[in-house]
Amino acid sequence: MVLLEIAAQGVPGFAPAGGRLALRPGYNVVAADGPALRRLLEALWYPESAVAGAPRPAPGPGAPIARAGLTLVGDDGVTWRVVRDLAGGAQLQRFDPERRAFQGASPDPARIAVTLRQAGVPTPGRLASLLSLSASDLPSRRSPGGLPGGLPPQRRALPPEEARQRLAGLASELEQARATERLQDRLDGLQSRLFKLEELLRDGEQIRERLRAAEQAAAPPPGEEAVAALSDPGARIVAFGRSVARRDEALQKIAAELETLGAAEERGRPAPPWREREFLLGLAVAAAAVAVALLTGLRPVALLAIPASGLSAFLAMRWVGQDEEAARGERRRRVLQERERKARETCEREVADVRAAMKAMDVGSATELGEALGRRVQARIAAAEARERLAEWEASPETRQAAAEKARLEEEIGGVDGQLSAESGGYVRDPRSIEAEMARIEADLRSPEAPAVPAVPAPPAGDPLKALVERGAAEMSGTPGEALRAAQPRVGQLLPAISAQRFSGLLVDERGNLLVQGGGRTVPAATLTPADRDLCYVALKVGFLEQALAAAKAVAVLDDAFGGLAEPARRALARLLKQLGRAGQIVHATTDPVFREAADHAA
Repeated sequence: MVLLEIAAQGVPGFAPAGGRLALRPGYNVVAADGPALRRLLEALWYPESAVAGAPRPAPGPGAPIARAGLTLVGDDGVTWRVVRDLAGGAQLQRFDPERRAFQGASPDPARIAVTLRQAGVPTPGRLASLLSLSASDLPSRRSPGGLPGGLPPQRRALPPEEARQRLAGLASELEQARATERLQDRLDGLQSRLFKLEELLRDGEQIRERLRAAEQAAAPPPGEEAVAALSDPGARIVAFGRSVARRDEALQKIAAELETLGAAEERGRPAPPWREREFLLGLAVAAAAVAVALLTGLRPVALLAIPASGLSAFLAMRWVGQDEEAARGERRRRVLQERERKARETCEREVADVRAAMKAMDVGSATELGEALGRRVQARIAAAEARERLAEWEASPETRQAAAEKARLEEEIGGVDGQLSAESGGYVRDPRSIEAEMARIEADLRSPEAPAVPAVPAPPAGDPLKALVERGAAEMSGTPGEALRAAQPRVGQLLPAISAQRFSGLLVDERGNLLVQGGGRTVPAATLTPADRDLCYVALKVGFLEQALAAAKAVAVLDDAFGGLAEPARRALARLLKQLGRAGQIVHATTDPVFREAADHAA
């Protein structure tokens, strides 16, 4: 679900410019009263129930009509609009893409509620436990009865003496609150000026970044000597290609001739003639003919020895020729192998310097080597240009003046931040709320005869941190330990940042009580000061908020609950909220410039 627009007319406390807020996905910071925005959203999201503290129109004749509207894109891909008369009913409208207009869908509050749930509107319990954070939720803002500051039990008129003591305490608190507000205003102005100077000096950081990138690209490799040995890299790379081509051509011819020799060698050496039957038969016939001629006196028979011995001689001469041919083939193979070796060695000698440069530059071919050397040349040129540009920028009077003023502002901000921490020591109430309480007590003193309003019994006191873990675990369908372990990575990152490294993490014991780690020891969270418990509450609530946004594309609602944090802590929290907003949508009602600067969209 993504909220697109919130509009209101005649709603107390909700007064943005034009009576409407345009929202976008991501981290939205809006200039609206946080509690009023929360009550308005609850009145529009849950029209089927009477929300406690929901905005009401002013009574009496002539009072303005209080109306409100909300436009959202649901998880179902449909654009819905809820329009509500806060003194009466509600109307759900659906956007028709063909007509490009909203059409009435239902006036039934129960049906509207079901449709909005299907569109992604969280349940009231999930909103309160995981997807919202208000200043009134903080432990230091809760009353002894355990109720949030925004929902106190009905009060009774104080006795005169107690009322005067209370007024004296409030006067002291008002003076401190005004001093803190003056310091905060001064700090906000200094931070705003520092932000503008950082924007002005950002050009120099961009030039330095380009210079670092160019110097890194132009940095010599580990084997720079091998690259430097190439006196003329272009000519050597061309010669490398020619040498490799000559070697490949020679090896190809040698391989073809060796293949021919291999076919002859497959037949092997010829067998000796005395192992052939024809050779032996010819010799036997010749010997027999001579023997018969000598023994019988038949001399013509001896003539048969001539062709018989001639056949044997022919076979012997053929064997001699074949044997000599085989010997020549073996000698030719040795010659070709030697030629192949010499071709390889000659090529390697000719290209040794290029090979060394390729190894130094960690490339696989001469073409890649040429490209890498070309990139180095370009990087050196870019580095020289960036170095010259940086020198010009640093030498300009505007840059020097901005750098000097930035250093002065940072020192002054550190001093004001220290004064603010020493003055407040934690969360400080708004002076206007203190003045309103003083006016109420003074009115009680002027009208002592007014009957006291009976107090409503407060519910049993409880630990807000423990209750937060239990509610979060219930919404995430797990145990308190499982819920805390899921949020622990973010808590472990945020809690040290907002506590000046005093606390490092949170744990849950076997009874469900929350423990705080810090300073090499673990202490119960219930024993911390109210300001420190507020820090733990903020870190834990942001951790649960991240889990809820990651589980579904939801909407989180925050108000100005971080005013008591130091400026570095608020900046760290603003960056974190911007990061968390990528998973869904965060609507943060605050006028703090730190959060407005970090927002994806400010309204």
